[in-house]
Amino acid sequence: MSPSILDRVFGLQGRTAFVTGAASGIGKATARLLAQAGAQVVVADLDLDGARAAAEDIAAAGPRALAVCCDVSSEVQVATAFAETAKAFGGCDILVNNAAFRPKADFMSMSVEQWDHMHAVNTRGSFLCMREAIKLMRAGGRGGSIVNVSTIGSVHPTILSNTHYDSSKAGVNALTRTSACEFAGDGIRVNAILPGGVDTEGSRNMRAAGMVAQGPMTAFPQRFPLKRLATPEELAQAILFLASPASSYITGALLPVDGGYTIS
Repeated sequence: MSPSILDRVFGLQGRTAFVTGAASGIGKATARLLAQAGAQVVVADLDLDGARAAAEDIAAAGPRALAVCCDVSSEVQVATAFAETAKAFGGCDILVNNAAFRPKADFMSMSVEQWDHMHAVNTRGSFLCMREAIKLMRAGGRGGSIVNVSTIGSVHPTILSNTHYDSSKAGVNALTRTSACEFAGDGIRVNAILPGGVDTEGSRNMRAAGMVAQGPMTAFPQRFPLKRLATPEELAQAILFLASPASSYITGALLPVDGGYTIS
């Protein structure tokens, strides 16, 4: 029986996906959805217990899944995680750079250490994972897809005391577009999604603690034309689109997934 059009367009059978920050939130929803599309999935997270639980959940539904503990800011840990991936699955076809560090800090009292830590995880971490994934994609000889998770805050400021986070993600945007040019000849596509408000445990805690600005720069649901926050699954769906053959002629794109926030 020939594959259905959905399998041809969105199917990831025979592909291996490496998802960072996959023990919870957007990462966990993404790992689960990519697996449902047929991919073998590497669930990478600092929280190894959480990663194992997510991997077990995925494997119970059919596709193979591997949990790895990985601090994406560590060159050694990233290299080790991708070596484990190559050993277990033979390569890597899809990378989702979702892991992020996002505590708030007042601009004038922020320490250099706080600034450096933010950029080490969000920007350097994306670079390190991309470099290792691209090595495996090139060795595999069939291209690949990289999806970086940025933020609408990188182009449309949303939350106060967030300069170090937004600037780190602006670096991810530049990394996305520049590497899309550099590795197009290898058949490797590089894109990014820019989430707006997402209803995760972390974002709920931020709003409860008053860390989201009021007034014209707010991330509460009423500020969105769609009048609600996204679910992690809706972000995962956008990532699946960019990871799959459905977006085969798209590279270097920064895709807002924000309920219309950036046009409001």
